[in-house]
Amino acid sequence: MVWWASLLTGAGLGLAGGAAPGPLTALVLTRTLRYGTAEGARVALAPVITDGPLLLGSALLADRLSDSDVPFAIIGLAGAAFLVALGLESLRASPLDLDAIEPPRGGVWRAVLTNLLNPHPYIFWVAVGGPLVAEAAHHSAGSVAAFLAGFFGALCGAKVAMAVLAGRARPWLTGQAYVWLLRALGLLMWAFAAGFAYESVTRLYGSATGAA
Repeated sequence: MVWWASLLTGAGLGLAGGAAPGPLTALVLTRTLRYGTAEGARVALAPVITDGPLLLGSALLADRLSDSDVPFAIIGLAGAAFLVALGLESLRASPLDLDAIEPPRGGVWRAVLTNLLNPHPYIFWVAVGGPLVAEAAHHSAGSVAAFLAGFFGALCGAKVAMAVLAGRARPWLTGQAYVWLLRALGLLMWAFAAGFAYESVTRLYGSATGAA
C-alpha cells in the first residue's frame, strides 16, 4: 500500500467515524453550547490522546480480545455508567447566560474518558485499524504515518467542524431553546448508555452460554 493510498484509506475511515453520531459527538456539541467553539474544538481532539494507546493496546491484545467478549463488555458497562452521569448533567441544564458563564473545567478529560470507556474504538482498532496499520507497516513507515495522519485529521476535523457550526448558532440559543437542546443531548447520551449496556449484557450472556 503506497503512502497516498494509506492516506486516502485513513481519511475515509476517519471521516466516517467523525461524522457518525456517538457519545463523543454529543459531548462536543454539549461543551460547545455551554462554553463556546474553542472548548468544543478541544474536546473534539480527544481521539488524538486516546487512540494512540488504544491502537497499541489493541495490537498487543488482539488475539486475546478477539477470542473473548468479556473485556469489551466490562468497558461498555463502565462507559454506560459514565454516559448516564454526563446525560444527567445535561438534563439539569439552566438557561444560557452568556455574561455569567464560568470557565470550563475538565472538558478534555471527560472526552478522554468518554472515548476510553467506549468499546467501539477498541473493536475498530482490533478488527479494522490495527490490520490496516500492520499492512501499511509492511510497505514503509511513511505509509503508516500517512494512514494515521489521514485518519486522525479527518476524524478530529469532522468533529471540530461540528463544534464550529454549533458555536455559530450558540448566540441565538438562549432561554428555553438552549435548555431543551441540552436536555435532548442528555437523552441522547442516555440512549448511547442504553446501547452500551445492552451490547455488554448480550456479550456477557453470549460468553457465558458459550462457555457452558
